[in-house]
Order: sequence, then C-alpha cells, then structure tokens
Amino acid sequence: LVDHGVSRILTHGGAKNTGITDNFQHLKDLIEYADNRITIMPGGGVNYENVNQVVNTLGVQEVHGTKIVKI
Repeated sequence: LVDHGVSRILTHGGAKNTGITDNFQHLKDLIEYADNRITIMPGGGVNYENVNQVVNTLGVQEVHGTKIVKI
C-alpha cells in the first residue's frame, strides 16, 4: 500500500464483534510492522471512555471514533 501512495490505514484490528481494547496486541503488531512508513489509525469502538487508553497503550497520534467527545 505504501508503494501505491497510501499514507493511512483505518482498522479495528480484529473481528467487528470484538472490543477495540481486545485488539491491542494485534494493533501493536501492525504499528510495529508499519514502522512509520504508513499510519495505522485505530477505529471502531473508540469513544470518550476509552480514547485515552487507546492513545496511551498504542502510542498513536490519531484515532477514529464516534462519541469521542462527551456531550
């Protein structure tokens, strides 16, 4: 994908019936494999309750989710 100009991949890191926190190890593996050549953006299940945990655990700068801001 990098060779085709893709700069970011949005992924949940696992099956859609799993929580984002259940996929941390796979997401960490993807981030390590990407080696800053492409951004792995965690998404699907990221919300205001877990966004800090996702960012801190995975060491990412970007996430995608719904209800990230508590209103």
